[in-house]
Amino acid sequence: MRSNCVAFALKLHARRKRAGREGYILLRWSRWGPFPHMLYGERRVDGSIRVVSYKPTDPSARACPPPMFRGESKWGDL
Repeated sequence: MRSNCVAFALKLHARRKRAGREGYILLRWSRWGPFPHMLYGERRVDGSIRVVSYKPTDPSARACPPPMFRGESKWGDL
């Protein structure tokens, strides 16, 4: 599937909101280059935040990310 972290996080947020879940859009700097990375998160009962994001299957460092790339969803922010 080709997508990017922005489209993935926004679509997941909209889908979970329709299902009655309260979620968050999170932003941090990417570990693969000098650009932002968007994630989706939900608060757990214990107060921690469970995050999921769309990450490239080929995480080569780049000056600018491609607008759409092959990737997969990853739970956690590792």
